[in-house]
Amino acid sequence: MSLRPVLVFLWALVGCCRSAHQGTGASGIDIAANLGSVLPMLSRPANASRIFYGVMFDAGSTGTRIHIYTFIQSGPDVLPVLDNEMFHSVKPGLSAFADMPEIAGETVRQLLRVAKKTVPRLEWKRTPVVLRATAGLRLLPAKKAQALLDEVQDAFDESPFLVPEDSVTIMDGTDEGILAWVTLNYLTGHMQTMSENTVGILDLGGGSTQITFLPKRKKTTESAPEDHTAKFDLINTTYELYTHSYLGNGIKAARLAALGALGAEGLEWRVFQSTCLPKKFREDWSFGGLTYKISGIPDGYANYRLCYQEMEHVVKGIVHQPYGLKDSSVFYAFSYYFDIAVAAGLIDERQGGMVKVQDYKRRAKEVCNKMAKYRLESPFLCMDITYITCLLKDGFGFRDNTALQLTKKVNGVETSWALGAILEHFQSIKIHQGHASPDSSALAHR
Repeated sequence: MSLRPVLVFLWALVGCCRSAHQGTGASGIDIAANLGSVLPMLSRPANASRIFYGVMFDAGSTGTRIHIYTFIQSGPDVLPVLDNEMFHSVKPGLSAFADMPEIAGETVRQLLRVAKKTVPRLEWKRTPVVLRATAGLRLLPAKKAQALLDEVQDAFDESPFLVPEDSVTIMDGTDEGILAWVTLNYLTGHMQTMSENTVGILDLGGGSTQITFLPKRKKTTESAPEDHTAKFDLINTTYELYTHSYLGNGIKAARLAALGALGAEGLEWRVFQSTCLPKKFREDWSFGGLTYKISGIPDGYANYRLCYQEMEHVVKGIVHQPYGLKDSSVFYAFSYYFDIAVAAGLIDERQGGMVKVQDYKRRAKEVCNKMAKYRLESPFLCMDITYITCLLKDGFGFRDNTALQLTKKVNGVETSWALGAILEHFQSIKIHQGHASPDSSALAHR
């Protein structure tokens, strides 16, 4: 996926110009001056505000989310701004229906009904709908993943919305991290000032995890593996991001790895045990369309130290530690970093907050050393919070006193790659101000 469109559009929103292009390995991004191609022509009076919409589906490993964005252009000489986002989600994710793909299509139709209630009827034909699948489908065999995408495509084609040619695809993990970084820095105002004091992002999904930040030391990118960097030029300055996506290191996939169940056979008769689970815990647990028999170790020990040792095998030698991470910018952490912190009582669900790495560690010790207390309500809490602690410390190399900003929303907008992705798509379908409307038949795939 090219990164040129999203950076052009985002810089248009803040009054400057840029574009991006991603190649093989590191990605290179150049400046673009033509802003006319990012604005749709709507059938409204010349002196009226122009409102247009975009619908982005985030098909993750644990759920499918719909983001419905409203953009406003108040006049021909005024750049558009993001006015509103409507968010809704359903569980489980599409990958749970790998053997029943038709159900995946019904899940999407359910969310499309939400879009129809949100977007005015007169705007349906010019409002693009786009779905990007992440680690849940990347972990599936290609044929099963494609069957799910085909069902989604059928649901889109039946809808009254604009369905561009590439509206249903699997997103590359690197793009996922970069688009989330662009979105967060746009929402926090750092891109408006072209500041080098940007924020980094940590995203923890069910199947994969991403880290993206702008290093303050050149050695950070020089010492990084080749596929852990992304370059781009902004005005007369070249920026180089440290960015990588770890497939198989999301919170749910990490559970399987710790249990020794990731990629295992004989699931119908094998029981996978862990010291991170309560001794008397035993149940069937499903992820990615497969069901696993899992349990604690009835006659063994269960505590934080033993659990942490299990998690080290999931992290060490797999997750690269960036050089100079302690000198980098403030990091925003979201998705399961946020959810597990809420479950552990570290933050308020409505307000979020700052959490230090040592706070995760302290709470992990408390939970794991009294696991029986959480056996029924939160049997995975010890495993999950210990994994996060290990990922941050022994994986990425954060210090104990490093503070992370945990949040679900910034300025009322979900903290994810979805905003960046829909802005990228507006540019990719070449919506031109005063030249072509988004419901042009040449743009639609029916």
